[in-house]
Order: sequence, then structure tokens, then C-alpha cells
Amino acid sequence: MALLSSGGIALAQPAILPNPLPERPAPERVNLLFCGDSLAQGMFLALNGQLRRRETVRVTNGTLHATGVTRSDEHDWPTVSRDLVARHRPNLTLFWVGANDFRPLVVRETRSRFAFGTQAFAEGYGRRVGEMVSHAVQAGSRAVWFGLPNVRDAQFANAVRQLNEIQQNAALAAGAVWIPTWEATSDPQGRFKSSVSLERGPRGFRAEDGVHFTEWGYRRIAALFFDEVENIFPELAEGLGRLSDT
Repeated sequence: MALLSSGGIALAQPAILPNPLPERPAPERVNLLFCGDSLAQGMFLALNGQLRRRETVRVTNGTLHATGVTRSDEHDWPTVSRDLVARHRPNLTLFWVGANDFRPLVVRETRSRFAFGTQAFAEGYGRRVGEMVSHAVQAGSRAVWFGLPNVRDAQFANAVRQLNEIQQNAALAAGAVWIPTWEATSDPQGRFKSSVSLERGPRGFRAEDGVHFTEWGYRRIAALFFDEVENIFPELAEGLGRLSDT
């Protein structure tokens, strides 16, 4: 498989598209909505200045740090995302969430809690991911779901793999494009990668906590989608444009 490269970050597996993905006409302006936890928030902050200078894009921040899909009693992402797409009518919704989703899944209606790793957790979590995507798609938005990256802590990394599988299956089934980030954030041996090698030398792209990214790192991860947008959503390509590598 061809290797896609973006600022020294390689993606061995391209974006995974749901089937079918209907064609749409180009909008006059791309309304872009970010949804998710501190990962999505970091990406929004890293891209906001660059995108807001483009008359062809309107950017909305729907992110909230320290939230997750599991704790609907703290922040009900399916309901919040439904309200956000109804209010802002985005052409494109980017989801990136899960850094806090290794806590038990809480179901307020039945006062139930399901531990991470159980079948009940997987089913309930996947259902919520599907609802989030469905709300965007049914409102007329394209939906993109970024997979979780590799992380420094090995035990945490194993859990991330499990969560990625649940997210990917649910997001694709609901009509989102899946953007894998695991290989882009791992070395050839599959270990956590904190920097990438450029012609001018290595450059760090992960934050000190081993989970989040530097500002440049967020732009490089976002570019895994932006560099492919012409093939994924051709009607949005001109409006979104490419990302600067500075």
C-alpha cells in the first residue's frame, strides 16, 4: 500500500471510508465544526488562526476538555453533538475524543455502570459513537472521526487499541470517514513516537504528557485528513485548502 506522508508523519493506512459515500455539490463556504475532548480542542486551537484567515471557511469550536463519551452524567456528547449540528449546520464535522474514556460507562437512565473491557461497555460506547455521527450525517454534514494516537504508557496504549476498534466500527457504520492516527504516532516497532525526522533534523510533535500534541503536531495530524480531502470529499477541497507546515 502506498505510503502517504505529511510533514514527516507517515500514514501507512489511508482514511477508511464508509460505503457508499454519496457525492455532493460544493458549498459556497465550508462550515467546519470541531467536536470532542482536549484532543479535538488542541487541534481546533492549532488550526483556528490559519483557517479563520480563509474567507471560504467558517470554524466553530464545539470541544470541551476533560470530557468523554463514557460519562453522560458529566457531559452527554450524543445530545451535545446533536444540538451543535442543529445550531451551526456544518458541512463538515470533525470528531476526536477518547483520552478520558477508560472510566466506566455510565448510563444515567438505569443508574448503571459498565467497566472498560466488558461487552456491555463496548456495546454502549459504540452506540453513543454511532449516535454522534448519525446526528451530524442526518443534519447534512460530512463526518470525520479521528482515531486515538499511540501513547507513552504501554498499559494505556493497549487500552487505546481496544477503544479504537470500538470507535472505528461504530463511526464507519454510522457514515463517518475514519482517520487512523496510530501508525502515524508509532515507530516501526509500534512504540510511542515523540518526534519525527525532517530534513533539518528531528522535531517533537507530542506533548510532555505522552498523550497530547504540540501545536505543530496537531497540525500534522490534522493534515492526514486535509491532505486527502480532495479524494475523500472533493466538494470541500477548494474551500478547506491545505495546511501550512510552519
